[in-house]
Amino acid sequence: MRDCAKIKWYRWTAAVLALAGLGNALADFKVTEMQPRFVERSLVLNGNLELGLNAKVEEALAKGIPLEVVIEVNLYRERRFLWDRKIADWTLHRRIQYHALTGQYLVNTMEPEPESGDSLLTLQEALKQLGALNGVALKLEAPAAPDAAYSVDLRVSLDIEALPTPLRPVAYTSFTWHLNSGWSTWKVAP
Repeated sequence: MRDCAKIKWYRWTAAVLALAGLGNALADFKVTEMQPRFVERSLVLNGNLELGLNAKVEEALAKGIPLEVVIEVNLYRERRFLWDRKIADWTLHRRIQYHALTGQYLVNTMEPEPESGDSLLTLQEALKQLGALNGVALKLEAPAAPDAAYSVDLRVSLDIEALPTPLRPVAYTSFTWHLNSGWSTWKVAP
């Protein structure tokens, strides 16, 4: 009888954990493609971010709450016998917002200088544009050494700190708001 109670408890625990992870599994951020390269004294990024929203985050966006996405970029010079040396890092911010009066999504890329943004009719179009990194030039303090190998670590996440203050405690305590691609590494083309 006691073993039967343990089995039921394990089943309930597994079911709760599966349901808690389901909201996160249905939507997440991914770096699907990236082609970093050097152009003069800049690192230029070309690629795509897949930005999937779950139902709760999509509902908040539909109610007019702007969402800010943070793209973190780290440039490393690869070394043979020691760990790689960090050369530079950048943080890019992008914003998506829904305007109920016009029924359009406003996407603002905010890099390298803030732009006015583009209005798009569907959420899928807006997320695709938000995740497009086409010719994003990141300035370098010094030119890259031509004989060295470089790599770029990239991560994209939803900025919970940019949410309205009353929503932040909910976002911090709920896994559905923790959208993050995790770090991915890409070689820089010579």
